[in-house]
Amino acid sequence: MDINGIKKEIEQSIEEHGKELWKLARYLWENPEYNFKELKSSRAIWELLESYGFEVEKGICGLDTAFQGVYDSGKPGPHIGFLAEYDAVPGMGHACGHNLMAAMAVGAGVGVKSVIHRLGGKLSVFGTPAEEGGGGKVIMLEKEAFQGLDAAMILHSANETVVNDISYSKTDLIVEYYGKGAHGATWPEEGNSALDPLLHLFQYIGGQRLRWNGRGTILGVITNGGRDPIHIPDFCQAKFTVRSFDKRFKETILQEFLEAGQLLGSMTGTRFRYEWDGYTYEDIRNNRELEKLLEKNLMDLGETVMPRRKDLGIGCTDVGNLTHVLPALQSYIQVVPELRGHTKEFEEACGSMAGKRAVLVGAKAMAFTAADLLSSPKAMEKVKQSFGEMKKRYE
Repeated sequence: MDINGIKKEIEQSIEEHGKELWKLARYLWENPEYNFKELKSSRAIWELLESYGFEVEKGICGLDTAFQGVYDSGKPGPHIGFLAEYDAVPGMGHACGHNLMAAMAVGAGVGVKSVIHRLGGKLSVFGTPAEEGGGGKVIMLEKEAFQGLDAAMILHSANETVVNDISYSKTDLIVEYYGKGAHGATWPEEGNSALDPLLHLFQYIGGQRLRWNGRGTILGVITNGGRDPIHIPDFCQAKFTVRSFDKRFKETILQEFLEAGQLLGSMTGTRFRYEWDGYTYEDIRNNRELEKLLEKNLMDLGETVMPRRKDLGIGCTDVGNLTHVLPALQSYIQVVPELRGHTKEFEEACGSMAGKRAVLVGAKAMAFTAADLLSSPKAMEKVKQSFGEMKKRYE
């Protein structure tokens, strides 16, 4: 099979639909919507997919703005998924470039569709809402939306083109202490401060930093420290985020933190309580074989591929959860150099012509990589072996 000829046809198809893809990206940029409320955005995406011949199931997994667009060649072969994100950053519009990422996923889908009848296999474009803290993909994983996928891909808007990723495994929680209120100046002996154990809990965190030695961290803020200095508080609350690049180490320090919280409650005669604050996002588990294919395709398209550097900024993503259960990657495509995401300047760039370039290049790179997998059982097997080796290392 002439894979280079196949890729030229894919590129031509994406270029032919370039105006429609950019129109979609601009529409999302002009109409930013947030966690699980992306009604206009999801509709615009799936309507375009339907116009390209995809069979779209809307409102999957009990989420109004989640969907799966499927195109099946009817022939044996792998099932490849492209992930679309389209929620905006609260209060900042598309400062994370999800508008571009949604258009890339659709573009990759229409590109592969143009050749899939010769390659065989099946293609899905998933609409995954609420990445910015809502855990859309976590919910979809729990509801088995990605069952049967052989590989999944997403390209994130960024200031450099990078194939491998780093992300935190993070769990957020709310901690509360319950004591007994009293007038602090007149009858302090009648009270039992809920603030004391909470302050000691922050001291515990500070005392562990040397032992953790950069392998993990716990950050927190007091959200309720009492109402008035003269009154001993009977209730205090704080929010914490527990993070590490290693899920196992995060779980270790989280358990120690909860034990310390409980012990401090017992020592001070207060009641300790906690609850999870949103969904846990897991660390990215890289698949080197999948990344190698993408890297070559990006370079063939003229991209300068950079190493992943910590000083580019490191956050959390629900894509990480997918990489624990199937071969998947989150890589990066440059929109503009130097500008950081989640800034007003980057938001402006994601609505500019630099954004259009990123959409087209990103769509082509993912579509080329899908074509590599669909056309070569050996390439697909290497990706699966890489995933299996990762599972053995970690589990």
